[in-house]
Amino acid sequence: MLFKLVLASLWSRRVMATLTCTSIGISMLVLIGVEHLRAEVKNNFERTISGVDLIVGSRTSGVNLLLFSVFKIGNPSTNIQWNSYQDVVNKSQVAWTVPLLMGDSHEGFSVIGTTNDYFEYFKYADKQKVSFTQGAPFKRLYEVVLGADVAKNLGYNLHQSIVMSHGTGKVSFTHHDDHPFKVVGILNSTGTPADQSLYIPLQSTDIIHQAEHVDDELLASVPLGKKYQPRLSAFLLGSKNKISVLSLQRDINQYAQEPLSAILPVLALRELWKIVGAVEISLKVISWLILATALICMTTMLLASMKERERELAVLRALGAKAHIIILLIGAEALLLTLLGALAGYLLVTITLIFGQPLLEKHFALYISPYANLFAVGQFFLIAAIAAILLSLIPAIVAYKKSLLSGLKH
Repeated sequence: MLFKLVLASLWSRRVMATLTCTSIGISMLVLIGVEHLRAEVKNNFERTISGVDLIVGSRTSGVNLLLFSVFKIGNPSTNIQWNSYQDVVNKSQVAWTVPLLMGDSHEGFSVIGTTNDYFEYFKYADKQKVSFTQGAPFKRLYEVVLGADVAKNLGYNLHQSIVMSHGTGKVSFTHHDDHPFKVVGILNSTGTPADQSLYIPLQSTDIIHQAEHVDDELLASVPLGKKYQPRLSAFLLGSKNKISVLSLQRDINQYAQEPLSAILPVLALRELWKIVGAVEISLKVISWLILATALICMTTMLLASMKERERELAVLRALGAKAHIIILLIGAEALLLTLLGALAGYLLVTITLIFGQPLLEKHFALYISPYANLFAVGQFFLIAAIAAILLSLIPAIVAYKKSLLSGLKH
């Protein structure tokens, strides 16, 4: 009976009720969206690299080194000399290294010069290796391996010929037309920035910037360290003994021949989250203020409707409705409006992410699940519902006090 009364009452004021639901829905859209994006972006960042003990680059901040070497955001301040790289590689504590050289691009995607050790030692998520959906690692100078998003977005297949461009921007006026590369491998999707890169032999990054022509040869016939000694943007490092990581980091940071920075990825990520923490808190505060404003607007709407409903409530009192029935009626209306608005906000977040996911993958290499954490959503729903019930007591008490008197006047 009470539910029918609530529905009939809201239907009689459907325009105002719809506007109220919309405002609550928008506030929940912001609240759930901000929290979900924060959690998903953090998860994406944390799963991007795994099993790497140190990231080494030229002297810079740990966050900057992490961003350009792993997330392809920004650029190195300067490159590392080949001899410095070799000195670190030859240290007894070092088990493996993966050199990285950036600076070129293809259709806006980053081109990374590296060795086949990348496909052996680079890991993501819970120490998962990158794997090939088609083809295999490069074996010759002018061969390239594509990240999953590169192949998908550009429609490339094996054995296609592509040309690299100088610079990291989306638009370049300098192309290495005299050194075309053949696609020999396509990686499986990892849901990390690795999907948005092209990988070429480290020797090739030197060759394509030289005037002389070099024939396409097997990599084994043109080893690094002799004729080709490229300067590196950074390199990933794994140690033989985890206990020695800190001492190895100290030795690299104190390297005399060249200023170097060696960072622990986990600590650099924590530092990054500290930097964005203030923004995160600000967004949360704004989201809660928007929800509070929407709920206050709902309370105002219910109060404003009391004048129109004086006769309706007086009839209910005259028919024997007790005080708690009047309060329950107003509270139920507020609760129903809030839950409908919150549900609409959740659905809007889900629909927006379902259709927006391709854009997030293309431009930011982020995989954001369209389905928000139900536990977190449930908490927001519960808080909003409790706040709505408490705020509804104001118009409910006003309605109870005035209903009988107004009925007698009429």
